[in-house]
Amino acid sequence: MTSPFDNQKITKTILGYLDCQNLRIAENVCLQWKKAIYDGHLWEKVFRRNMQLPDWKKLEQALKLRNPGLFPSDFEINNYKEACCHIEDIIKKLERKWTKGIYTSSNYPLEFTPPKNKTSEPIYFSMSKSLIVRVLPTGRISTRNRWAPEDEHIAHLIPNKNIPIDNVDLHPIMKSVQFNGDTFAAVGLVGTRKILFLFSVKEHAEPLLLRCSAWRGIENTAADSHYNFNPNNCIRLKNDLLVLCGKKVADSSTVVSVMNTTTKESLYQNLEIPSRVGQLSDFSLDEWRIILFFGRKENPRLQQVDRYVLQIRDLASFTLLRSFVLPVTRSRVCHFDYSNGLAVTGSDDSPIRIWNVTNGTCDGDFSHGGGNLFALKIIADRLIATCDHQGVIKLWDLKAATDLATRDNPSRLLLRTLNSPTSPYTKVRKVKTLAMQADEFQVALILQHDAKPPKLYLMDFLASAVVNDEELEKKTKQVRERPQL
Repeated sequence: MTSPFDNQKITKTILGYLDCQNLRIAENVCLQWKKAIYDGHLWEKVFRRNMQLPDWKKLEQALKLRNPGLFPSDFEINNYKEACCHIEDIIKKLERKWTKGIYTSSNYPLEFTPPKNKTSEPIYFSMSKSLIVRVLPTGRISTRNRWAPEDEHIAHLIPNKNIPIDNVDLHPIMKSVQFNGDTFAAVGLVGTRKILFLFSVKEHAEPLLLRCSAWRGIENTAADSHYNFNPNNCIRLKNDLLVLCGKKVADSSTVVSVMNTTTKESLYQNLEIPSRVGQLSDFSLDEWRIILFFGRKENPRLQQVDRYVLQIRDLASFTLLRSFVLPVTRSRVCHFDYSNGLAVTGSDDSPIRIWNVTNGTCDGDFSHGGGNLFALKIIADRLIATCDHQGVIKLWDLKAATDLATRDNPSRLLLRTLNSPTSPYTKVRKVKTLAMQADEFQVALILQHDAKPPKLYLMDFLASAVVNDEELEKKTKQVRERPQL
């Protein structure tokens, strides 16, 4: 009886269903299969198929940015195999590095303008796939290459008719910062007018060029007096959509506007949510939903918030899909993050809780171990990173926290504690200001101790995945053995 693998066409069809790992095994079975894989361009098909997966696409982009000559543009068959094997190996290594807390550590001084008063100036910065962008207290924009962050550049604003500046000596003061692909948004002031700045980033230019296009809907001086915008938390970007949230002065209701950053057209402007729901604490969005996080005070004179509410609304129509009250009470600040259907909340006096926004249930909760929670972040839908006020980061297993078999086992939840960066003082001093950003490849911290200039600290897990494991283990062990603040 003739085997179906004796037919080259059938062999290529069957082998074409294999993933990268199994195709590597099949290639070594026999010369006939190896020839079928080569003649059928199966490595090219696997590469193009896997590029549809978010993990592969993001990693391929990051690797090319770190080393532009890694994957040639004119791929040959062997190049596709090399790229597939390399990316698959790095993905596996990355997961192990995060679990073990193995990373390369580096820090860089930042340009510093001392504040006029003694209050701590907030730090506004954001990361794209290639850049780290920070807004200085003077309103200037500082940029660094994520993969070669040694040099800090001041981005140059290209004047054009879209920047509403009547006086050439009047510089825009920008605060809140959001990055998404090649679009960069910031909210700030030009004189007394509140402006939403949109920039398209032209990469590989020195200095970086930011071409500005202001959203004319909020640059109107008459309408401007009706709304307040919190520079800490007023804009979010997702794909080609931008959401702007503010507060109506007259009745403290929340106003939400959505625009398309490509066409500069608004889906809707200033739709209101009544103040009885609460004051907007944070918000996020995905491809089709806006997730709004409100805090309500029963006594406006007190700092504590009596209850928190999550509202899920349709992004296209702003229709309310679901609303539920969270069991977080008497908390001054409750931190929030959202990704792929899961919202995570936590405060100093309440545990980290994971919410399913589709059905409104709490899928897991755990204590973060300490009363100084500064920030939390969902990373790659696999980890939760929490940061305290001294810069100590803890990595938690998101899957274990939502699995009924492991959610009540603290030893399964906490993966690793990453020590805070070394203080510039000989004695312990409190961190004056702190900001954190994180994604699948890096954790970025900006810390300032008292009067010392702030520093950018990068914990690079991607770099650790592409160097020798033994050599990196020694370096990381030395970092972990430093005394913790």
